[in-house]
Amino acid sequence: MKNVISALFIFIFANSAWAAEAVQNQQAAVPKTTLNAASNYLDTVLMNTLTSLELITSTPEAKKGDWKGIKRYLKQLKGLTPGVYFYALPDGNYYSVTLDYTNLNLSNRGYFKSLFAGTLVMGFPIYSRSSGKKSVLMAAPIIATDGKVIGALGASVFLDELHDKLNREFALPDEYTWFVLNSEGMVMLDNDSDFIFMNALKQGSESLHDAVSEALKMQSGPVQYQLDSLRHGYYQKLSNMDWWMFLAKKEGSKAATPPQLKLSLDSFVPDLQSRLNHIDESLAALITKSRVDVKNESEVRKLLNAILDENSDIVEASFVDAKGVMHQVVPSEYKNFENTDISSQDHVKAMLQKPTPLLSSGFTAVEHFTAVVIARPLFDSQKVFSGSVNLLIRPELLVDSLLKKTTIPDDYELWIMQPDGMIIYDQDKSEIGRMLFSDPIYAGYENLLKLSKKIAATPEGKGSYIYLAPESNDKAIKNAIWKNVRLHNQEWRVVLAYRPYEKR
Repeated sequence: MKNVISALFIFIFANSAWAAEAVQNQQAAVPKTTLNAASNYLDTVLMNTLTSLELITSTPEAKKGDWKGIKRYLKQLKGLTPGVYFYALPDGNYYSVTLDYTNLNLSNRGYFKSLFAGTLVMGFPIYSRSSGKKSVLMAAPIIATDGKVIGALGASVFLDELHDKLNREFALPDEYTWFVLNSEGMVMLDNDSDFIFMNALKQGSESLHDAVSEALKMQSGPVQYQLDSLRHGYYQKLSNMDWWMFLAKKEGSKAATPPQLKLSLDSFVPDLQSRLNHIDESLAALITKSRVDVKNESEVRKLLNAILDENSDIVEASFVDAKGVMHQVVPSEYKNFENTDISSQDHVKAMLQKPTPLLSSGFTAVEHFTAVVIARPLFDSQKVFSGSVNLLIRPELLVDSLLKKTTIPDDYELWIMQPDGMIIYDQDKSEIGRMLFSDPIYAGYENLLKLSKKIAATPEGKGSYIYLAPESNDKAIKNAIWKNVRLHNQEWRVVLAYRPYEKR
């Protein structure tokens, strides 16, 4: 056992030496030298893990299937490179350092048959649906004296942690980017972790496809491609693995926004702003014209019905008194909600505290859809606040009706977000009402979260992000521009996105 432990520490020392060399070379700002150090460093990290596993397979503990003995070795490797370290049995059941016997089975994994046929596994990509972790498998069979495979040791090395480590070690200037591909063009590591497990041959630009296709036939060389901006640099195959590392510098300005994207948004946003303004101004004009007495129920209902007649975008209109009680509601199917105390709703609280016109934030209506309210106060002859008229609007229906009249291409994606992160409209209806900054479905998309915070902070702009393509489980690069609509105390960011590298 002492010999195995000594060997493991030799590998640890080697990792540190490669890291130090890489940092020194990066500081010297020599791209080819930095790439050489980086690719050797990555190759060393992964191959040290595999070689260590091979050493452990030769121990008496491994030959006897002694899990407690095997675990002592694997724990040392886990401390060096984060991941799931395990001992698998021929039937697929396995033990891990974290859980001991897992009661889970690996026999249906794509690498399993090859591993138990006696072949080393080097760089098999794994995505865990339960944890959301992306990892790469290094594994070695345990072979008995008679040549039979009696078990296997593996390490699912966490790629996000390895990505962070590489970014820390090399600390490249902002104008540089790097990525690592396997022989099928899959991104195994990237300067931006959101790209991991995307495919450069299928989900990038045509020039990237062409450059990568040529590079994967070679050991090393220069590379140039267009992806947002012109990028040029070098690539190098790892010494022991069928992985290629690329290091490129981004040159010049980013690709121009397609005219059709800008024209579409320039057309749609004024239409949306005009529609909201019309509803609000129509309400104000009818209130002024009616001079309604809120104590006269028939006058109130006449006003509410007149508002409905003028605005097909309104789901319901109601009168809410100065205490927050909703007395009259039209159309008649909502009559059962009359005389309901809604004073706890945020927009009603705001109106009661400061009786001024408002557009509410999005909220879930009793009908179980995301809604907003446009409201204006009512005053009696003595100019005393006597309540408000509230108009319930479903943004989904409002926006969909406008989209039918625009020239936005079918393959463009429109979504609308409040500055607090609530999505009040999306062409994927399942996303309406979600809070972008906190909903777990967005947690793994760092690009999207970063851009969304920029969108929230600035009324208009442009950027790019990675998220799922419509009606697909595949991630896609999306370029986006956004503009702002505003009514009273509320703003909406209207975002239009397109997939620049999708094959059409």
